[in-house]
Amino acid sequence: MKLTDFSLFQYRTLLHHLLKSGYTPVTVHQYLTGNINHNCGHFVILRHDIDRRIHKSVQFAHIESQLNISASYYFRYHALKNPELIASVSHLGHEIGYHYEVISRTSGNLNQAKELFEKDLIRFRGIGPVYTVCMHGAPLSRFDNLSFWNKYRLEDFNLCGEGFLSIQDVQYLSDTGRSWSSLYNLRDRLPGDRGIEFSSQIVSTQDLMNYIAEKRPSRLYLVTHPERWSETCVEWFYSYGFDTLCNIGKGILKPFRE
Repeated sequence: MKLTDFSLFQYRTLLHHLLKSGYTPVTVHQYLTGNINHNCGHFVILRHDIDRRIHKSVQFAHIESQLNISASYYFRYHALKNPELIASVSHLGHEIGYHYEVISRTSGNLNQAKELFEKDLIRFRGIGPVYTVCMHGAPLSRFDNLSFWNKYRLEDFNLCGEGFLSIQDVQYLSDTGRSWSSLYNLRDRLPGDRGIEFSSQIVSTQDLMNYIAEKRPSRLYLVTHPERWSETCVEWFYSYGFDTLCNIGKGILKPFRE
């Protein structure tokens, strides 16, 4: 294991690599509203799922802002306890959105789920504009939060897109499980994507950069969880231990989910 990987230093290195390789970073909203040319050039959608340790989102937001990069940040409902942190991310020029988990929170009750969704969305919009949302995988729950859209529509909530359902024809890679492979990934994938074979070879962030340099996919969709990317050695070992325990749990659950 390398202490440099999943560090803020390595994230800066990844961003510099993307820019030097000719990629244009875009938000989910920019992609969905056609503010980029899908037919030429190379672009990368940068999405950050803020599951816990909300302050890490501000660290990421500052790093990207210094490079004139805008990204999408999706916050879970408990982040509403710290509206000033969400506002800081928005003021730095990034997209903020709702990382909803209303189906798992209500054990599948769609009516209660809608009430929660509307309530939380109003509160997030009180902090800044919200045009897109993205589901939280909730890997320990047997309920899939994407099932919310089996009954409701994005238009019902004045939304233009969902971070999984609305995006197609991109190369999707996530740091879920502290790896860019799909080994510990239970739900963090686009619909219909059963896991890309080559992704098992993309484990470290250096592997990811090597892949980008060699293959140069024109449409990248990179997802990170800022809580995983550390600033100090103590923080790194804490994050490493937490991710290791989570991966053990996911390894037990995976056969039942497949």
